[in-house]
Amino acid sequence: MREATHAEIGRWDELVLANPDGGHVLQTRAWGEFKRRWGWRPHYLVSESENQQVAVLVLGRAAVGLGRLWYVPKGPGICRPEDLCAVVRHPGALDGGFVVKIDPEIEHTADTSAWRRSGWIKAPFEVQNSTATILVDLARDEDALLASFKPKCRYNIRLAARKGVRVRRVEVDDRSVDAMYRLMQVTQTRGGFMLRPKRYFEGYWRLQHASGQGEFFFALLGDEVLAACFVSRLGSKAWYKDGGSSRSHHEFMAPYLLQWEVMRWLRQRDVRVYDLVAVPRPADLTEGHPFYGLYRFKSGFNDHITEFVGTWDLPLDPRRYHLWNRAGERIARQWTYRVHHDFFY
Repeated sequence: MREATHAEIGRWDELVLANPDGGHVLQTRAWGEFKRRWGWRPHYLVSESENQQVAVLVLGRAAVGLGRLWYVPKGPGICRPEDLCAVVRHPGALDGGFVVKIDPEIEHTADTSAWRRSGWIKAPFEVQNSTATILVDLARDEDALLASFKPKCRYNIRLAARKGVRVRRVEVDDRSVDAMYRLMQVTQTRGGFMLRPKRYFEGYWRLQHASGQGEFFFALLGDEVLAACFVSRLGSKAWYKDGGSSRSHHEFMAPYLLQWEVMRWLRQRDVRVYDLVAVPRPADLTEGHPFYGLYRFKSGFNDHITEFVGTWDLPLDPRRYHLWNRAGERIARQWTYRVHHDFFY
């Protein structure tokens, strides 16, 4: 891997879209520059071989006393597991670090034996809060897409429309940011999960929107916002990044109509895969799982769970890597939470 040239950085998102996986929004220039504001240093690298070129966003962060940790968010952008060792074969551009972390979107059933032979290790802790998702195929025609949903899901979509709920795309501004975050706080109280600070979300909402890679959608009853979501998109793929809903008129099932109208909007813009993000792995699918409520909602649109390989590590310095796993990561996560009320990654 080598550092990208100034010209390559200038058209970085084009290079990411040309990656074998078709690109991921967490590999874009907007995401790299956003994370710069939160203690990470983005490195724009290019891996070249005879058969392919892969653009790789790598985030670097200092770990006190250990050096630099490198993380490739949702990358590198490969489709076949056998390509990993060719892409990250000479990590010389990552000098001074003790580990490279990756979490490519390769399904968990893939053969990763070559990774282990090349020194990769399954990480003891996951970076992303979920390694499983539900994907909705938007390539089919609209009637076929609607017919693929569970009957109760279709009923809830129609119910919301009959009750007068309407869905609008809204600008990302002070008013919509406040409304969105309030709904997320309501949902957090209901679900009992941790919520990052408002300025974290606002930062990438605004940056992705300005880059043409993110939109707010609100489901309203009159002027009252019942549900909202922020949707990221890149090329033919989109992600249900954030969402929240009010308890007011919850019986009107506004979130179902909201997602349906989002899907219709995405189809009109040639998006073919909609990633609903974050559900339990099939092995963890119990009512006690913190994401079970998300699964129950999202499975109305497709009940097939796609599970990825998760986080893998390439130790660059075995001694420092051992110290990180033994205590460093736990301390870093706890310190970030207690001091900044945020996640380390």
